[in-house]
Amino acid sequence: MMESIYWTAVFLVIYTYVLYPAVLFFIHAFSRKKLVAEILVPPPVSVVIAAYNEEDAIAAKIKNLAAIDYPKEHIEILVGSDGSDDATVRVLKEAKLESIKIFDFKDRRGKIGVLKDIVSEAKGEILIFSDANTIYEPDAVKRLVAHFSDLAVGCVCGRLKLNSSNGAKEGDYEGIYWRYESAIKRMEGELGAVLGANGGIYAIRKELFPEIPNDTIVEDFVIPMKILERGYKTLYEKDAVAYEDSSKTIADESSRKIRIGAGAYQTLFLTLPMLNIFRGFPSFAYWSHKVIRWFVPFLMIVILGTNILLVHIPPYKYLLIGQALFYSGAVVGYLISKSWVHNRLFTLLYYFVAMNVSLLLGFFRFISGRQQVMWKRVER
Repeated sequence: MMESIYWTAVFLVIYTYVLYPAVLFFIHAFSRKKLVAEILVPPPVSVVIAAYNEEDAIAAKIKNLAAIDYPKEHIEILVGSDGSDDATVRVLKEAKLESIKIFDFKDRRGKIGVLKDIVSEAKGEILIFSDANTIYEPDAVKRLVAHFSDLAVGCVCGRLKLNSSNGAKEGDYEGIYWRYESAIKRMEGELGAVLGANGGIYAIRKELFPEIPNDTIVEDFVIPMKILERGYKTLYEKDAVAYEDSSKTIADESSRKIRIGAGAYQTLFLTLPMLNIFRGFPSFAYWSHKVIRWFVPFLMIVILGTNILLVHIPPYKYLLIGQALFYSGAVVGYLISKSWVHNRLFTLLYYFVAMNVSLLLGFFRFISGRQQVMWKRVER
């Protein structure tokens, strides 16, 4: 029994990180790729941004949106300040952009509360959600919107590229993991089932904006999932490109992942219908890519615990030594992260363990109710 538990846990970890992407690649390789039809009459779009204390980034963002290659008469920009106590609102007003609408909310409520209010004022048929620190390629909006010529499409996620933050070597590992995730998103998207979106660049039909709780933590995951739940396709457009700086350190990124972790466990309860295995590929992808992965921290504890109990059996003694070396390598990666010395292997081990520790801490924040819906900027 103990051996069965051990190997089941090992299999699930390997499955979600390695085998599922391989299975997905196989399914994707034999699926028919649908060409994107060009929209002859561009629909009106509303770019929606919730900002908190973004005085350093918001001017560049507005300048970037002003240069977007989309008919000016068909695009509006709505920015809601979530109780910013810096110069965010002043900088927005100084931009004097004709198509911009500024919402200066005095009380902090969290991102979803701000989005709900400004979406109700949006006039566009298509909503483009973005972040204050996300810079778009000029054709990004056009490429997102083109997919909505298919009435079965409800959401389109763009491709977010992470720039190394001020040459920070640790931040590169966030970029490596992001490229891995983006490859999975691309394949899932071409099969019509992107699970969640890159919060900095995704689009939905306004009529599909869901009613979700005001305490929703990761709205950029829940919104596309609710659209997928209604039977619409959620796609990934790799050529709709935007850029953000990566976190400076793994420790900085961990604080963001703790919040995302808490939001992930909350999401399970907000998207219960998607756990139904009879919903086909979307449910298969959800279980394989997300649900199992959210429980990897617990699986790692099970693997270590059962391995210790099985140590009297010769093969498991060597497996335990392997685990000890794995976690020791992660500790070394953490220690050298405090210096100018970097080693790819040790830092990668540290990143993997730190990511799963953050998920575990996020779980405890969620069950204790300590995770607030309000967010704060990660230093980049």
